[in-house]
Amino acid sequence: MTALSKLVRDLSKLEAELSRFETRFGIKSQEFYQAMTRGDLEEFDALDDYRMEFVEWLALYKTWLSLEGKYRQLVARQPVVLQIKANLEPVHA
Repeated sequence: MTALSKLVRDLSKLEAELSRFETRFGIKSQEFYQAMTRGDLEEFDALDDYRMEFVEWLALYKTWLSLEGKYRQLVARQPVVLQIKANLEPVHA
């Protein structure tokens, strides 16, 4: 498994987790992250259930951002065609 393949797998897993929060709260993770960094969600700080979920969501999104950045760096350094070829199984005649 190539480094890029592993990143794609890990990103997909994170996106599934992020989707759970997005469905529950009705907003995309990017908007949630922006609201958190602006301090727009302070009213939820006193509510333990939401606070813990928000902390988890924020951590997952920050991890996703980091991995997405690494993915972009790898793609920029190696042509996509080489990545695809590296993941193809040999075809036997």
